[in-house]
Amino acid sequence: MLATASLGILLSQYFSSVLLIPEAGFVLQALCGTAAGILWVLLVLKAVFFFPQIRQAFHDPVAASVAGTFPMAMMILSVYLADLSADFSVLFWYAGVFLHAALIVFFTVRFVRRPKLSQVFPSWLVVYVGIVLSAITAPYFNQIQTGQICFWFGAAALVPLLPALLVRCTQLPLSEPVRPLFCIFAAPVSIILAGYVQSFFAHAGFVSVLLIAETVILILVLTRLPALLRLPFYPSYAAFTFPFVVTATAYLFGIQNLVEAGFLSVWWYAVPGCVLLFAAVLVIYVSLRYASALWKMVLQ
Repeated sequence: MLATASLGILLSQYFSSVLLIPEAGFVLQALCGTAAGILWVLLVLKAVFFFPQIRQAFHDPVAASVAGTFPMAMMILSVYLADLSADFSVLFWYAGVFLHAALIVFFTVRFVRRPKLSQVFPSWLVVYVGIVLSAITAPYFNQIQTGQICFWFGAAALVPLLPALLVRCTQLPLSEPVRPLFCIFAAPVSIILAGYVQSFFAHAGFVSVLLIAETVILILVLTRLPALLRLPFYPSYAAFTFPFVVTATAYLFGIQNLVEAGFLSVWWYAVPGCVLLFAAVLVIYVSLRYASALWKMVLQ
């Protein structure tokens, strides 16, 4: 849901600003937004009709942490709603921000006060850095100050979390069902970069540093990706989607900033284009694997 919604907006931006085919971008955005909106409704219905199971799932550190993708998706989906109802879209956006903030408090109280190394996963980044997505979407609603506050929180959380989680994954390898979560490492620096460009007067030097850091981490994740894709299907396959979509988004925003500043030529737009294509293929692939798994469940 989160990846599909984010992919739609990114496709619209790339087709409009780089390829200069806004009509195609609008169609792709509408398709992605519709699909993500349907998934959001289904998840809400699941929470209503299967609340005891949902509540029980929050006892698991992985399920509780990846739940952050739900309010993150609300922040993205609110952008789709802006053209339909400006007032409602802002309320929907704030609902996503506050819901994510509530998850941070809950998760900290439940799992961080007495942390166990075996219960620490890369998905913790979703909880503490994912709220920076509000900085990416804040300009759509003229809520820059709120986005900046969330940005600084996520950036401060990332400084200790990223190295600690990398050490955790090398000291204590992830079990097979959650091994795809390693791809989440591609997301936080990308979210920070995209949020910085969107909600601040971006300095080209700092943008360049973040682009380099993002590229190093992306290469690290890509070296692991072939082995991860050979794993049997698990729900954690979802980690193959949004991290690469937001990486493509960060590349587009970062390179656009450097092009406008005169440091890069327009040919560099091919980089986010390639990452965007790669991310779109992964989103489609994972969606098909989910559909296949659901179909097998129905047949059983």
